[in-house]
Amino acid sequence: MIRVLPGHIANLIAAGEVVQRPASVVKELMENAIDANASKVLLIVNDSGRTLIQVIDNGIGMTSEEAVIAFERHATSKIEKVEDLYSIKTFGFRGEALASIASCADVTLKTRKEGEETGTEVHVAENTVLSSGQTSCPQGCNIAVRNIFYNIPARRKFLKSDNVEYRQIVSEFIKVALTRTDVEFKFIHNSKDIYCLSPVSNVKQRIAQIAGKDIAKDLIDLQTDTTVANIRGFVGRPSLAKKSQPNQYFFVNGRFFKSPLLHKAVIKAYGSLIPDGSTPSYFIYLDIDPANMDVNIHPTKTEIKFENDTVIFEILHAAVKEAIGEGAFLPSIDFDTEGAPEIPVLPAGLKHVAPPKINYDPLFNPFNEELESRRGLSADNFRGFNPGSRFGNNEEFSFNEFSENAAIGADDTMQPSAPDKSYFTGENSYGGVFSDETVSGERPILQLKGKYIVTTVKSGLLLIDVQRAKERILYERYLNAIKSGSVAIQENLYPQTIDLDHASYTLLMEDTEFLKELGFDIRPFGTDCIVVYGLPAVLSEDDIDARACLDNLLANLQEAGSDMRKEMKEKIALDMVRAKGCKSANNITHTQAQTIVDSLFACEEPHVALRGGKCMTIITLEELAKNLL
Repeated sequence: MIRVLPGHIANLIAAGEVVQRPASVVKELMENAIDANASKVLLIVNDSGRTLIQVIDNGIGMTSEEAVIAFERHATSKIEKVEDLYSIKTFGFRGEALASIASCADVTLKTRKEGEETGTEVHVAENTVLSSGQTSCPQGCNIAVRNIFYNIPARRKFLKSDNVEYRQIVSEFIKVALTRTDVEFKFIHNSKDIYCLSPVSNVKQRIAQIAGKDIAKDLIDLQTDTTVANIRGFVGRPSLAKKSQPNQYFFVNGRFFKSPLLHKAVIKAYGSLIPDGSTPSYFIYLDIDPANMDVNIHPTKTEIKFENDTVIFEILHAAVKEAIGEGAFLPSIDFDTEGAPEIPVLPAGLKHVAPPKINYDPLFNPFNEELESRRGLSADNFRGFNPGSRFGNNEEFSFNEFSENAAIGADDTMQPSAPDKSYFTGENSYGGVFSDETVSGERPILQLKGKYIVTTVKSGLLLIDVQRAKERILYERYLNAIKSGSVAIQENLYPQTIDLDHASYTLLMEDTEFLKELGFDIRPFGTDCIVVYGLPAVLSEDDIDARACLDNLLANLQEAGSDMRKEMKEKIALDMVRAKGCKSANNITHTQAQTIVDSLFACEEPHVALRGGKCMTIITLEELAKNLL
């Protein structure tokens, strides 16, 4: 039987489209405040929006009649006729936001219009006006939304953790704040000031307020004007590209929107300047005739359909490419001198002081016996000094040893290391990986420029890629340590301080115990700043970029969320090793080569490289013979 749904059920369905989580309420209320010509907007949130979301503005306000009508479905002040749908320049226009919010939460509205002596207070719950009357309040609107989804337990049950919902609220706050640089924004969460954004004169200053001065000073200006679209904004230098990139924003006529197509245009413009898997930061503002686009295709209005989307793609791609070509490799200028030491100026009349001179003999050679005898020096003067020793111990230097080491490091030769007699016996045959390829007898291990290790097996030559082998060994060691809960932490001699944006800082500090399970000793330091005291010991054997590791860690945490972290240890370990990288040396010793071979064949999957391809291959005797023909 077909029937018309009751009003309260229809409102709940509309609420499901518009109000998906607390961040949806923040978005709608802040956009309404901007549409009301407010110059100050205050956002107050408690318990990540579960118990309270309050937006206070000093806009034009509403009369007592308008305050009640505003909670009716399809009540709006932005649309009067059909033609208005094709010239929308405001945020909210559907008239469903307040009705949808009131259907799933307890809402109290206090408002006063300019010129009126008293204001109006309206209390609404489940789309029913519980009370309405006069009250004393300042000009503007004060909307408090309490206990969201209290009447829809199923929807409340599917809300994410407080940290996840909080990050979504921060994201919506930033999107609105980036659209209006002339408005003062303030965000308070659980009685703690999160953002205090004063009005600024340009977008770059607002970006510095939100993302930090380090991000803002490394942005490249983007500007182009065409008959189809005018584009303004900033794109990040290629060196700023990273795997976890929260600073990616598109705006059209002051409205935030998502566009995979335009994102692809930006990435394509960078080409090979950024590594695979990394994305740049960008803040791009488009100015397009409202008649040439449709913003009414999605309930949350975050998707927009353009009439000439292909043309806009090409314009944006060309504009970003030109901006990168002009400004990517120019040194950035930092005008922020706060806290910088002052360099004193020489007093007037004081002449320039010449630097001291050091007398030395450029022809002095301690190993020249003839020169030594003339200077009264002998070889005994240098006995006890070992140029090959790092600390200058009392070991005697051997010229034969020096010549031998120099020969091993030659670029155009493949020098065999001294074979280990016990290594190639039948008892140690690569752990049985090759059942028919066991080696026996005494065979040398050869290394070529530190990049490849070559040895013999029964059917031919075994060739191992040193860099790929190291990555495979390191990955399995780190993963096994994570799974067993025994990741050793290597304390840094000098703790590294890293500034983050607020969203990344919140995400990283969400679960410090989980970070310690991964081998990271990270502690908060001030506002949106962390100190890295220790890194996984297994990754610290060589040089490791702490910032690159954190970027990969943040990318995985954003993708997985707190509910799936335990299941993503394998991917986290993989990304960490890839971020670290294992560089091949110019030369490796026989002991190092033997250790690599032993460790590789102790891995569960010694053949497969982390970045694709193989760690090793066998060149058969038939292939060798064929190549010699």
